[in-house]
Amino acid sequence: MYKPQRLHPFAIFEFIVRKGYSLAQALLPLLIIAIAREEFRQWLFLVIPVFLVLFVAYTIMYWLRYVFYISGQELRVEYGVLVRKKRYIPFERIQTVQMSAGVLQRLLGLVKVQIETAGGGSKAEFVLDALAREKAEELQRTLQSGGKQIAETADEKEYIEYKLPTRSLLLLATTSNSIGVVLSGMFVVASQLDDFFSELDVWGKVGAYAQHLASGKISHIIFTVFLLFLLAWLLSLLGTIIQFGGFKLRREAGNINISRGVFQKQQVRIPLSRIQAVKVVESLLRQPLGMVSIQIVSISNTGTKGEGNVLFPLLPKSDLAAFLEKIAPEFIMPGEVQGLPSKSRRRYLLINIIPALIIAILCVIYLPWGYIAFILPLLGALLGNRQYLDAGYQVMEDKILLRSRCLGRVTMIIPRRRIQSLHVSQNPLQARNHLSNLLVAVASCNTGITFKLKGMDKQKCGDIVNYFTGGEGAASHSP
Repeated sequence: MYKPQRLHPFAIFEFIVRKGYSLAQALLPLLIIAIAREEFRQWLFLVIPVFLVLFVAYTIMYWLRYVFYISGQELRVEYGVLVRKKRYIPFERIQTVQMSAGVLQRLLGLVKVQIETAGGGSKAEFVLDALAREKAEELQRTLQSGGKQIAETADEKEYIEYKLPTRSLLLLATTSNSIGVVLSGMFVVASQLDDFFSELDVWGKVGAYAQHLASGKISHIIFTVFLLFLLAWLLSLLGTIIQFGGFKLRREAGNINISRGVFQKQQVRIPLSRIQAVKVVESLLRQPLGMVSIQIVSISNTGTKGEGNVLFPLLPKSDLAAFLEKIAPEFIMPGEVQGLPSKSRRRYLLINIIPALIIAILCVIYLPWGYIAFILPLLGALLGNRQYLDAGYQVMEDKILLRSRCLGRVTMIIPRRRIQSLHVSQNPLQARNHLSNLLVAVASCNTGITFKLKGMDKQKCGDIVNYFTGGEGAASHSP
């Protein structure tokens, strides 16, 4: 590991696919122009084969000159054909080392290694596309142990393991809240069809059908919406099973190892010292079933796509305390959550009722069946009241808990030493009622993560800020 090493030859294929895709995107406009003009078209049969041969030869040279090794307390990478480049990454900057393997890589016993650092941006600092699994695991241990070759002891062999049962996986997929994302993706795909198949006139037909529905029977509208959501739900179900199939969490000494995925197996190793906060999410569908999802906030970019930050995807709420005690005891919060003052309730009600009332009025004006939309203000009132009842906080000597609800209920547990800043704000209406908003910021991969609780008692909000900051300038107040 301390001598310069190359990647597995399979990396050549990875380079060709990745760089070829980038080149295709860049050269596609020129290729279209050349095909459209007859005087250039005949040259394509000569240029394209020569270009492909040169491209493959360049990629092989790139692989031959791509080496990595460890020197002192640094991971070093050297690469480049015409221009030689070198990158040095000190061990102390490395946050997580994530491994993943697609179908072909798993057949060959290979993995992709992504090394993430503090301040590394939204992508990994660098990626090793194809390494033998044994070599990748050795590299992972070396990087996250600070370069020390630590002998495995009896204590280190002990571990705590949680697996996601098949029944829980199906429940996770069934109650997934990614239907909105799937619907957005379906509309994006439909919008692109017009660019490639303009004769289909997709959006014109969709608009005509929507206009026909709006002037037709309400039963037709309900049936169409039901079919659309059913298709989105089925796609979401399939995506969740592929993403979280085979989920396994293992706590070993000071690290958490997570593996998941059906086709592309992903593995990530997260040091407990890198976890900034724990987020407990109870969605609308899962809360009545007594199930929660546990996520983490880390200073690596593991969770920038909203998936790598999952500590455990679905767990009975009754098992939450025992789970945290075994896996992350620093984040246990015993006791009851303190609610907001009664004068905060009006704000939560109005902020949901007013937009719903405006939408209902517009539906009555422009739609023949719009009177049905007057159920929206009632639903807004119910949601606002639920948001008020669920909002609250709890303060202990070494941590703070904040709870709120948009649609699902979210509980954030933040240790005192992980708090980056506290910010108190107050609008004129809140000033009259002696209320404030508390915003807590913790470190993350880019600018940080913030969590806000609205409508707290002004005095108690100030006491919390003074307690956690010791009266120093880490907290800010804005009227």
